[in-house]
Amino acid sequence: MSGAAEVSVKAAGSAGPGAEIAADFFERAERVEALGYRSVEAEFLTAVALLGGFFVRRQFRTFSAKGKGGAEIRLVRRAATSGHVKANGGKPLLYRLCGASLFQAVGCEDPGSGTGRARRTVKQRLLALDYWIACSGEGQLLLSAADKTAYFASLGIAEDCFPAAVRTRRNVRRFFPESFPIRVADQRHAWVRFTYAHAGSSERGINRHLESHERLAMALAERGIACEWVVLADGQSQFARLRHAWGRWLSRAERDWSEGEYFELRRLVDKRRWKDLSRESVERYAFLSTQHGGAAADRRYRDWACNGAPARKPGGDFPESCRYCEALMEFDYSAADAACR
Repeated sequence: MSGAAEVSVKAAGSAGPGAEIAADFFERAERVEALGYRSVEAEFLTAVALLGGFFVRRQFRTFSAKGKGGAEIRLVRRAATSGHVKANGGKPLLYRLCGASLFQAVGCEDPGSGTGRARRTVKQRLLALDYWIACSGEGQLLLSAADKTAYFASLGIAEDCFPAAVRTRRNVRRFFPESFPIRVADQRHAWVRFTYAHAGSSERGINRHLESHERLAMALAERGIACEWVVLADGQSQFARLRHAWGRWLSRAERDWSEGEYFELRRLVDKRRWKDLSRESVERYAFLSTQHGGAAADRRYRDWACNGAPARKPGGDFPESCRYCEALMEFDYSAADAACR
């Protein structure tokens, strides 16, 4: 596993599918601007709507590079008058976007209040918004589910590889339900940077996130596109458990995704085809044998060798294409507590 990169995000202010995505964001913002907002306000509200619908005033101050006071007050008043924002209380004050006309202009559905696990969900949305503000001038960021599906589809990746959730009321699959931003590079530098915002007290959230993105990451690896996960948290102490979860997932992924490679080498050994085995491949086989020992692996191997059954998951280079990065978000997220009231 690659060593964890670490960055600290503080308050501070191309060709290919990415260029189309950037144009699409500004088209959405122009429709919001037509509702009576200034361009900087419209861009901010567009991003808030796409990233979960919550914000605090200091986030607009950072994005607009304005001092405390006038600009943020005018935005909140204008949005409240138009029926596009409600204050949820708390200190600092938490705001939630609302109003059908605003979400229609952005071209997305109202993400709702995040009830059930409200505090964690709202905090994740605020973390993701801060990350977008910090990175808004660096490369292309995919914010909407439509942009994400369109981008990965343009790479020839099928929808069954996308993370998805099913809405029980209409039984409709919803792709990329977490609404975390994804940064992509241009075609000359192939990589994808996923984001995970941590706001819980256990590893379960990041475990679910990694598992839901595994097939997509594998499809990218097959196309020679590297993946990096930027893990957001507001305290250094939280990264220990997140790093542990990442290490466990990567170790399991390396074992599972290298099964096909192990089977190929084992067949050469079983058939005593020594001339086809280099010193490096023998050492690799010895290592993989420790990873894939056991009766279950033996049964899968016999089924693979005799009946042509597939290995558990092909593509032994998948784990090597994945990297992990920590981003410390040094802000006050106590406003998320207001969502529980």
